[in-house]
Amino acid sequence: MRRQLLAYSSFFVLLTGALAQSGCIALRSQTDRIEQKTKDLEVRVAKLENEIEEEQQRLTTMIDRAHTDVEKLEETLTKATRVLARNSADFGAEMETIKNKLRTVDGALAEIRYDVKEFGKQAEQAAKRVSEVAMAAGLDIAIDESEVPGDERSHFESIKASFAAGRFSEVRALGTVYLERYSQSENADDVHLYVAKSYLEQKRWAKALGTLRRFTDVFPRSEHTPEVLYEMARSFYNLGDCTDARILIEAVQTRHRKSSFATKAKALADDIKKNKSRCTS
Repeated sequence: MRRQLLAYSSFFVLLTGALAQSGCIALRSQTDRIEQKTKDLEVRVAKLENEIEEEQQRLTTMIDRAHTDVEKLEETLTKATRVLARNSADFGAEMETIKNKLRTVDGALAEIRYDVKEFGKQAEQAAKRVSEVAMAAGLDIAIDESEVPGDERSHFESIKASFAAGRFSEVRALGTVYLERYSQSENADDVHLYVAKSYLEQKRWAKALGTLRRFTDVFPRSEHTPEVLYEMARSFYNLGDCTDARILIEAVQTRHRKSSFATKAKALADDIKKNKSRCTS
């Protein structure tokens, strides 16, 4: 029995030793793994620290470079500001000089404009006076387009009004423009006759005769033909050409015997017989 106990005791000792050895081996293995992991971690940390340090160094370099660039930029801006300020001062001084000159010139121009305006008024008044004197003297003058009515009817009425008022030069001026604008108007022959009669009223027989002759060419079938032929006869008589006057008197009496101008033509013929001394032909 004792031998058995000794045997069991030896077995347990051996088993315990074996287990202890096995546990030591397991613990050592685990410790080794932990140590390896720690070393690996240390290596990784060291690597990260190096990377971080390199990144910090790179960032530091970039910041230093940025500071340098900013300083250079500030210096450049300062110089530019100084130059600009100096140039602006020079420019401002030049502008003040130019402004003063412009004020002087503008003042002179204002005086010129005033003088021109006053001269324009005087010239307009003088032109109006000349026009009035010319019309009174029976001289023909050009008419301002602004004084010509814009429509045919008003234009025609203004010619009649001018004739009634004795503004014969105006009649001719307005009539000339009318015949240029409205040559096909039904009132064109009336206007042409007004122009001729404006000369007759002023006893400008030659001018009247020329206008009347043109009338017969332009308006051969006008209702005013008897009057035109009679006035041509009267113009010839006043010019001393009794022969042509008699021919026209006969034309009125034979072709337009029913016209009131046939009676006037007979009276003119009687006047010619009484005043043969006035005839040159």
